[in-house]
Amino acid sequence: MKTTLDRVLFSIAAVTAAAMTISTSVVAEGIATTNISVIGSSESTNMHKFVEQPFWTKTVPEGSSGAVVVDFKGLQTSGLKGPEILRLLSTGAITIAHGTFTTVAADDEIFNGIDLPGLAPTIQTARAISEAYSPVVADTLRKKHGLKLLAVLPFTSQVFFCSTPINGLDDLEGKKIRVYGRSLAELVEAAGATPVTIPFNEVVPALQTGVADCAITGITAGNTAKWYEVAKYLYNLPTGWAINFYAANADAWNALAPEARRYLETAIDQMKDDVWAFTAEENQFGVACNTGQDPCQYGVKADMKLTSLSSEDKEALDRLLLETVIPNWAQRCGAECTRTWNDTVGKVVNMSLPIPD
Repeated sequence: MKTTLDRVLFSIAAVTAAAMTISTSVVAEGIATTNISVIGSSESTNMHKFVEQPFWTKTVPEGSSGAVVVDFKGLQTSGLKGPEILRLLSTGAITIAHGTFTTVAADDEIFNGIDLPGLAPTIQTARAISEAYSPVVADTLRKKHGLKLLAVLPFTSQVFFCSTPINGLDDLEGKKIRVYGRSLAELVEAAGATPVTIPFNEVVPALQTGVADCAITGITAGNTAKWYEVAKYLYNLPTGWAINFYAANADAWNALAPEARRYLETAIDQMKDDVWAFTAEENQFGVACNTGQDPCQYGVKADMKLTSLSSEDKEALDRLLLETVIPNWAQRCGAECTRTWNDTVGKVVNMSLPIPD
């Protein structure tokens, strides 16, 4: 884990074109002086605290012998919300930015294909899906939005924090469940529940007042936000991994000196491996922290009651996915999109979707 924290994340960034300037002076390792203003992920995430911030404020500058100068801020400080990221990148209003695929999928349904709910019970499967589908995402970002994909990364598994007892999938019926993203809402509906959209920072009062009975978020994100104070039941059904990306406005990225691009690309490649490793370990602590067990790192010991995903629930979940959720997404995405998904993600999860008319 020390290796992960030392290397850190080249990520979740919004870099203005004006701030991305290159001087004519040349410093160590042949990199021209490059000033970059970076806006990272939400300051509340463990990835931001333990990975991103050290990476941008220490690893990148020191690794370039001071050539790359980074002005680093968190997403909350920037005032950005998330859904506007692709549009801001495409127009060049920002140069490098982080986004979550389910958040930006309103701009392009194809992005949902990398993190359809329920398909990746483990982070290993999530990475295999991501690697298979990343070329599709990169091609779409380049052709439709004028962007360069820099990295595809995970957050921790997205699970159910509930204020009422949940002993299995059947107990979700009739509940009001906080979701994000259309496909996740369809999964909740297929389980007999009602999806509700609630901002992350309003979930605790929503659970307190009964506006929501359950809320889906990362297994450590909910702990960090102290959802356990009002949600005493943890249903460990991984609905996804909130797969996220880092992309750059292609014109602005290409305007960087070649040496600076090569340096940053190398850092990004190493960061990607480190973040997947960091998140895998962080995820292991999620259940322990929320249920008051050891070892608990990157979180607070709580006293939630755990319900794990049973084999019966897994079979029922697969039926919901095959009968409703994934075919609905394929219909929205179209025939060509579905064929591409079958040839990439479908081979990873051993699934072939009917081609919509």
